[in-house]
Amino acid sequence: MGQSHSQSQTHISVLPNEVMFIILQYLPPQEMKSAVLVCKALREMGEKPRFWTWAVATVNTKDDLLKLKLPRLQMVQEIDVTHPSRLVWMKREGLADLFQVIGEIPTVRRIRGLEFCKGIEGIEPDLVVSVLNSLEELNLCYDFYDEEDFEDMPLRLEAEQLELLFTAVAEKTNLKFLQVSGQEMDEISPELFAAAVSNVEEVLLKEHFKEDITSEQFEALYAIIAAEDRPLRKLTCLSYYIDPMGDTDPDLLSKAFNRLEEFTTVNCGSGEQ
Repeated sequence: MGQSHSQSQTHISVLPNEVMFIILQYLPPQEMKSAVLVCKALREMGEKPRFWTWAVATVNTKDDLLKLKLPRLQMVQEIDVTHPSRLVWMKREGLADLFQVIGEIPTVRRIRGLEFCKGIEGIEPDLVVSVLNSLEELNLCYDFYDEEDFEDMPLRLEAEQLELLFTAVAEKTNLKFLQVSGQEMDEISPELFAAAVSNVEEVLLKEHFKEDITSEQFEALYAIIAAEDRPLRKLTCLSYYIDPMGDTDPDLLSKAFNRLEEFTTVNCGSGEQ
């Protein structure tokens, strides 16, 4: 007589926690979202922050900040504050509240659209530095446009905030990319400017206003690059008023440029490169 074989099914909830953790950590985002709806056990286990580091938290309203209080988002790495409208709460007045929340989530590395938000000058300097120096990319831009097709970038630090930030970046930073435009850089000593800028892998310096970046700061930057093995590898200088190379000694420039993987300078007023 032929033998019949019956197959029994095991519900996932009876699996050891160690096995369930292994399963969850290999699920792609969409399947992870579905898994936490299967049963209470998976929902509780799926709330662990380490399973949601890929998530991007969108914040446009004050109520959106509640998302960042969810257990699953306590290790989130990216926050999106971009929005087509310039009138949303986040862009007009929400930056201080956002920074307070981010201050409790040390894993945040990217804030999309930060440069389009107002109000950073009113935030406590230590909090500003803590948040900005933890990012991997920072567009520190203060630019205004007459054309409607371009959105203003009102991110301008106060003198104390700027000095504290550059001091922190010079010592230790997560920044991999830094763009500086429209800041009152003449408040920063050439030595501090050079130490901070050269401690970031890729830097874009846009000298938009006359007081943005001084010739002494540029020269100090070339000097530290030439003398030391710094993290800086790609440097772009866009200038409207002064020549970033100015009267700097050609031998010093040569040594500095030889240490860089890429150096680009553009005189935006004349289009020369």
